[in-house]
Amino acid sequence: MSNYNINDEWILNRISKQSTSFSSWISSLKNVLSKSLENVDPKQLGRHGKNEIVTSLDEVENNLLEAKEELSKLGLGGMFSKFGALMGNYIKKQIGDTIKEDDLFDLDFITGKKKSLSGALYDVSKEKGIEETGLLYLIKALPDLEAFLYSTSVQKYYRDHTEHALRVAVLGDFLLSQDLGQGKLSKVIADKIELDETFIREKLWWLIGLLHDIGYPLGKMTTAVNYSLLNQVLKCYPTLDLEIQPLQIGLSWKGNLEDYMQILEQGMSDKARDLFRTGVGPKTRQVSQYQTFLQQQAGHPEYRYSEQFEFDHGVLSALCLLNGLGTPEVIKKNDENRAYVLVAQAIALHSFKDHLSDHSFEKRPLGFLLILVDELQEWGRPIPIKVQDSYFTTDVKKENLLDGVLLYLDEFKWNMEFRNDTAKKLSNFDFNRFSLSKKESFERLERGNEFKSTTIHLKDIKIADKEGKQEKILSENKIII
Repeated sequence: MSNYNINDEWILNRISKQSTSFSSWISSLKNVLSKSLENVDPKQLGRHGKNEIVTSLDEVENNLLEAKEELSKLGLGGMFSKFGALMGNYIKKQIGDTIKEDDLFDLDFITGKKKSLSGALYDVSKEKGIEETGLLYLIKALPDLEAFLYSTSVQKYYRDHTEHALRVAVLGDFLLSQDLGQGKLSKVIADKIELDETFIREKLWWLIGLLHDIGYPLGKMTTAVNYSLLNQVLKCYPTLDLEIQPLQIGLSWKGNLEDYMQILEQGMSDKARDLFRTGVGPKTRQVSQYQTFLQQQAGHPEYRYSEQFEFDHGVLSALCLLNGLGTPEVIKKNDENRAYVLVAQAIALHSFKDHLSDHSFEKRPLGFLLILVDELQEWGRPIPIKVQDSYFTTDVKKENLLDGVLLYLDEFKWNMEFRNDTAKKLSNFDFNRFSLSKKESFERLERGNEFKSTTIHLKDIKIADKEGKQEKILSENKIII
């Protein structure tokens, strides 16, 4: 039987197998090193000349060719990490302080310290052909933006979407390579949307997976800034009478937004079009009214910001992609952009919980797959939990409710087993509520006859707290698509 424990180790292993080989990487390293040494005074290098340093790298490469497969993990495997540490120490020792590390290369990359999921997101995006400068800039900035949102006490509303995007992309790529009963899934989808199978798997799907939540931080930014900043002001000045005008962030209709929306809406159901329009906000917005806070003996009460409308992050993400392709005129003139419009539409649809005809595998197979994988990807997403609120700051503890998902591929069954008692207790985890939410999310999908039925088995498990005791299933639910 083909069983898989889908977790972050599994994700990283799949990334490493699809990455550039170690030989290519070390060749690039030698080129950069040689270029960096060109302007260095030979006297500063001591007894080691420039050629000797580069030749040493050649010897290392030749001696390790037999280990190429494992070394190609680019910092993800233990063997390469050990080699990387030695390589980093060697370079530092030979070159000393003659070259600044920032001007040479990132030694953390060599030693394997950088290859977390969030650190790999940008590298994988470039490797998968995402070349648009604006998109790459946003992808690179996302971890810092999410760190800001975590720090603003927006933990009531926010959880990770950076590493989540990479997990979704890798899991979807895995499913595309599987035969679920009607032939390889990528071939089935290719026949439906009349596009090249390899192009779908190697480019289009990765665009969908990596970019599907790229608009999420913007959707939460207004709430984050107002909740955090304004409450800090109120805490700092409890004896003053204050008037505060909340900050608003919205999309402007004064540019090309209308034209991009028309491209996004092509071929969509009327209901989906209405949801798209609602998700980007009204063309005219009311100006935020000043909020008055008069001093009270116990200090100002907590300010709870209420948005005039709620962005849909799927539509925002789709618009980011379309803008990255060029102007509306450029997109319309190039027939090859039809594939990227399908990608944008799949992204725009994925967050709507409504029952739409557009959620069917028959009509929108890429969107169907995104929703399925997006809902399955629950592991490794830390829940920020407020554990202490001082006068000025909020301490946050992050706990994972789920560390992985078990996939029984032959049966096409998924097991989500919630075992982390600490996380469940700190987050007041309500298994039945979670199960109901997942049921509603999965049941919007219409698989038809060409996508194999799949079962998601949810279990709330009490782990054994004493040796010799058996774990106990507290509750369980099955969802069948």
